[in-house]
Amino acid sequence: MSERDAPAVAVRGPIPAEDEARSNFYALLARLYAGAPDAALLRAIAQGGELSIETSDETARGLAEAWRTLTAASAAMDPEAAAQEYVDLFVGVGRSEVSLHAAEYLRSTRGSVLAELRAELARLGLSRQAGVSVFEDHLAAVLETMRVLVAGAPGIEPRAPAEQSVFFEHYVSSWVSRCCAAIIAVPIANYYRRVAEFTACFVAIERDSFAID
Repeated sequence: MSERDAPAVAVRGPIPAEDEARSNFYALLARLYAGAPDAALLRAIAQGGELSIETSDETARGLAEAWRTLTAASAAMDPEAAAQEYVDLFVGVGRSEVSLHAAEYLRSTRGSVLAELRAELARLGLSRQAGVSVFEDHLAAVLETMRVLVAGAPGIEPRAPAEQSVFFEHYVSSWVSRCCAAIIAVPIANYYRRVAEFTACFVAIERDSFAID
C-alpha cells in the first residue's frame, strides 16, 4: 500500500476538545493501519507525551499505559523494519498473517458485509475517497469513517453521538477487538503488537463511553 492510500488526518473544527482528541486518535490509528509509519510519524508518536488520566477507571489507565508503550516502541522502531513488518503481517505472499477487513470477522444476514457497509456509508453521505485503493471494510477505512463522524470534514458536519454510536457498534466494536487479538497473537508482530494493544484499549474506552451516553 502506498503513502497516497493513507486517509486524510486533518481535523475539522471547531469541535469540543474531547471530540478533537477522539478524532485525532481515530486519524492516527487509521493512518497506521493504512500503511507502515515513516520516520516522521514514528518521531511524532514518540514525542506524543503522556496521556493525562484523572480517574481510577481501570480501562482508562490501561489506555494511558498502552499509549506509553506505543510511544516508547515508536522511539525505538526503525522505519524500514516497520515497513517490512506491515508487509509480513497484512500483505504477505498469497495470504496475509492477519486480515484487516471486517468481512473476515463478521457475517452478513443479507449476503455481504462490504455491501451493507457501503449502503450505510451512502446513507451517511460518505463514500471512498478518490485515489484510495482499500475497500470500505478495511480497518483503516472504518477508523477514518469514525473520524469523520466525530469531527466532520469539508462539506460534512460532525454527527450526533447517537449516530456515531450506531456505526461504532455495527462496524467497529463488533470486530476490531478480535482483529487486534489476532495481531497480538502472531509471533512476528513487534511494533504492530503495540499498535494493536493501544487500538484495543481505545475501542474499549469508546465502547464504554457510548454505553454511558
